Amino acid sequence: MKLFNTITASLLLCAGLVSCEMKDELRGSGEGSSEVGYLNLGVAVNASQNNVSRADVDDDGENVGVSVSADDFPVIITGVTDPSYSKEYESYAALKAENEGKVELPVGEYTVTAHSDAELQPQMAAPYYEGTAPIKITAGVESSASVECTMKNMKIQLTYTANFLANFQSWDITITDGTNNLYFDETDKNPAAIYWLVADNQSKLSVEITAVNGDDETVHESRELTKPEGGNSANWTGGDALTITMEESTPTPDNPSGIQGSGITINASVSFDEEETDVPVPVTPGDDDDNKDLPTVTFPQSTYTLPADASKNADAVITSTAEGGIQSVKVQIIGGNDDFAGIASGMGFDKGLELVGNTTLGPVISSIVQGLEMPQAGATSYTFPVGGFFNILQQMGVTTAEDGHVFYITVTDANGEASASLNVVVTE
Repeated sequence: MKLFNTITASLLLCAGLVSCEMKDELRGSGEGSSEVGYLNLGVAVNASQNNVSRADVDDDGENVGVSVSADDFPVIITGVTDPSYSKEYESYAALKAENEGKVELPVGEYTVTAHSDAELQPQMAAPYYEGTAPIKITAGVESSASVECTMKNMKIQLTYTANFLANFQSWDITITDGTNNLYFDETDKNPAAIYWLVADNQSKLSVEITAVNGDDETVHESRELTKPEGGNSANWTGGDALTITMEESTPTPDNPSGIQGSGITINASVSFDEEETDVPVPVTPGDDDDNKDLPTVTFPQSTYTLPADASKNADAVITSTAEGGIQSVKVQIIGGNDDFAGIASGMGFDKGLELVGNTTLGPVISSIVQGLEMPQAGATSYTFPVGGFFNILQQMGVTTAEDGHVFYITVTDANGEASASLNVVVTE
């Protein structure tokens, strides 16, 4: 009888355990969870921004952009009720392929995030999309939710008109939101669009340009671009597609775009959606146009011919002024024949050298050019005696390059930048 009671008790215990397991199984229990529900998730790119090149059209005015699919976007599900819970999918396509797109989750609240298959950078070659959505999972219920991914960076497209390219030989352009800068120069005359993570709460962008025209004159322009009405924010933000056009113009007294007679006009427009609605952007003079003295770089004549001009060596000086205090003086020397080109290259001048604070270069170059001193940071003027090179240039023989030996100098201070070049041709 005692044995019978023991067997009966054991069977009842096993039955109880089996019953609990079946109950948990019916509830869909995972490890440590007693209740689950299901998520049917949709992920898509915002329709009005779903175009990599929204501002690009063909000759017939048709949009030629490429639509973006969210299928390769990683998806992350993060617990709110249980912050330690996280579930990740390498792509939305992988999520859809698993269990016919239904995601099993413990009961609770979550945040779902999806984003472009890349890391968000300050500057990118393609737009970056991201979106989040809250979800709530109820036991035994299939819930539906959608994540709309919006563009987090703005598109910047810089273009040059044919007359600008024909009338300016070099330039440096900076676009800034006060925190981050974009840089452009003459080495790329057809720059690709840049997708820029613009700073928060910025209704204005600044454009600074220093250019050298066909007469070797250095000109400077400063402009502010104010966000026009339209779009989803009064500030520049992700999803805006800004086009900035540089063009040459003949300044006249009544032409407000020809500030200081530079002959540079900066125009801009923005589109906010795939419908190619171009809105003119207000372009106004920058703060420094009327209130700051920009650096200058001058010389008595732009070209010296040796030996005919050898007696002018004392006057062949590049003079620069910098009311804002010198920050940088860069000198580039392009040799006009193989011998001097080799010397300039060996010293690093062929690629441009920074003179401010260059304690190594000073003793070396002063042994070649008597009296040449390095510029001091904060100084308001500096002279570079090109004439001091005349003797060695004649010893190097005649120049074979059409422009001879070219001395190019760029001076930067707190107010801006100025550049100019001087040529030395040796004939015998």
